[in-house]
Amino acid sequence: MDTTAGQEEPWWKRGIIYHCYVRSFMDGNGDGIGDLPGLISRLDALRDGTPRSLGVDGLWLSPIYPSPNHDFGYDISDYRAIDPAYGTLHDFDLLVAGTSQRGIHVIMDLVVNHSSSEHQWFRLARTSRSSPFHDYYLWHPGKNGKPPNNWGSTFGGSAWEWNEQTHEFYLHSFLKEQPDLNWRNPRVRQEVHDIMRFWMDRGVDGFRLDVANYYVKDALLRDNPHEFIIAQPMPGNPSKTLVLPMLREVPRYTVDQPETHVALREMRHVLDEKSGRMMVGEVTQRSLDQVLSYYGGGIDELNLVFNFFFFVRRFRAQNFRTVIQQTLELLSAGAWPAWVLSNHDVVRAVSRYHLSPAMTKSMLGLLLTIKGTPFLYYGEEMGLPNTRIPRRFLQDPVGKKYWPLPVGRDGERTPMLWESSPGGGFTTGTPWLPINTSAAPPYSAQSADPASVLNFTRRLSWFRSHHPALSAGDMSFVDSPSDACLCFKRTSPAECLTITINLCQRATALLPDRSYSTQTPLFSTENDPYPDHLAPWEVRIASSASMNG
Repeated sequence: MDTTAGQEEPWWKRGIIYHCYVRSFMDGNGDGIGDLPGLISRLDALRDGTPRSLGVDGLWLSPIYPSPNHDFGYDISDYRAIDPAYGTLHDFDLLVAGTSQRGIHVIMDLVVNHSSSEHQWFRLARTSRSSPFHDYYLWHPGKNGKPPNNWGSTFGGSAWEWNEQTHEFYLHSFLKEQPDLNWRNPRVRQEVHDIMRFWMDRGVDGFRLDVANYYVKDALLRDNPHEFIIAQPMPGNPSKTLVLPMLREVPRYTVDQPETHVALREMRHVLDEKSGRMMVGEVTQRSLDQVLSYYGGGIDELNLVFNFFFFVRRFRAQNFRTVIQQTLELLSAGAWPAWVLSNHDVVRAVSRYHLSPAMTKSMLGLLLTIKGTPFLYYGEEMGLPNTRIPRRFLQDPVGKKYWPLPVGRDGERTPMLWESSPGGGFTTGTPWLPINTSAAPPYSAQSADPASVLNFTRRLSWFRSHHPALSAGDMSFVDSPSDACLCFKRTSPAECLTITINLCQRATALLPDRSYSTQTPLFSTENDPYPDHLAPWEVRIASSASMNG
């Protein structure tokens, strides 16, 4: 096997990227909050060069900048520093050194649709209309003492907040403590470019762009239309339905403005000043075409775009196949898909789909074998579910505001379960969110269990890294043994693999007149795969004829 073929592709195409919510990963000083020294102490779990680790190629850090934490880091008060709760710039440099030594690339969360209201820019901007920073933000005197239009905040209420010092309203797409930056101002764009260069000069290899399609707003501040709905997917849990008749705002003039694509192309130019860098964007979804448009021509805007349509409503083969097939068909030439099933804003997939360990393996098997870059959310590699948080322990402003509606995000942000001790091996102090030590077998126990979800993920990651068809090859669906199965081929110049995944609790017969029935299994969730059928929830990878003959 020629394993060098996949190495020709950039790291962000061929590798697995690990999403680390730093606050909950590992506490290094006992204060109950995850930090950079704690993360450094656990780097070998992510990649140590052997099959005993996950073997990830990228490490996306949730925001670690100074922040008043009204939205837990997504309200940044200084873009060129580290919040003391997480450590220092020296600690960050040690992290970069440790990751580089292991072949891991660091990705910073770049939150530049808005800043914190405590950022020096805004503190000066709000003092006077003549402040040189005033037009870093979006202002309007209003109409008859009311906001200038009907734009609403994503977190509820008006998106406009009154500023008494200048007798104006300022725009905030999220919390009032998160004022929106004015992306039509060339000075703001230059500030963002300089921030990117600052972190790239410190060894950062990529950026995750928060709400990347929000950047530019309608210049005329026109009212958004509304639509009447009776039901919608539950915020944060698309597998459930929220039945609540209402007029819902359609963000025609607040997101997806044409000028946002111009801004992203400028950022791409900055990024490409150094080789091997990448950007992945969070884009709120309206349609698949709209989401994929942020690749630009495939090579001039975002390198990767999260495809949240992959958060399918039901854990069924056809649901996944439809999204995957449509995505691959609609992608621009040169564009590369990105796949994610859990993150810090969405109920973990294990809990959304009520997955058993066997089902979790099939889910991870799908995520790590389809064409594209897979993103693993911390704990997902071991089947960590959401934790139910009592009201008195809620931290998330969304969860507090809308309680008892289950829309808060604390449950998917609870600390990593390293051990079964009271602090879960995460901290020697009181954790910032409660830890359910019985939610899943802890990391230590799963490490010692060959049949665990963790060891399955490690084994598949290692297999993937040694097979260029999986890490960089093309993909095509083929006829599957049943409607409950997914069957597809991954091909590269060096090899052709057939992946068959049984998303069903029943065994599925392999049809004797199909190619997969005569292929040699190279990998399976089963120790001894049956020659004539798939076990329930089995993931099987088989070898086809070499592409070189």
